[in-house]
Amino acid sequence: MRNIEIKRTMQWLGKDLLLTVQNENGHIGTVVIGQPYTKNNKVHVTYSTWNRLGHKDDVIAELYVREAVLKYQCVVTCVCGIHLDDIHEAELTAIFEWVKKDIAQL
Repeated sequence: MRNIEIKRTMQWLGKDLLLTVQNENGHIGTVVIGQPYTKNNKVHVTYSTWNRLGHKDDVIAELYVREAVLKYQCVVTCVCGIHLDDIHEAELTAIFEWVKKDIAQL
């Protein structure tokens, strides 16, 4: 299995939050923007996703947006691009484990 280094950044744009998630082959694979809304006295998240053709980065970006919106109660955008040629199941698992731990630290 290859050593996969993922980097996440956070930048406040006024009251809005911009997240980027990438590896060493980073690119713009997906852009997800979300915002909170209240229904029946409970906060929910609505989001829109733009995916480049053939990219699956939305799975990770949507996880980040959902958690960040709920935590910070603001508009959150995540730009995500993780690229690995011929990725293996064990590498996918390692990426998702890293993402879960990182989201817990937002």
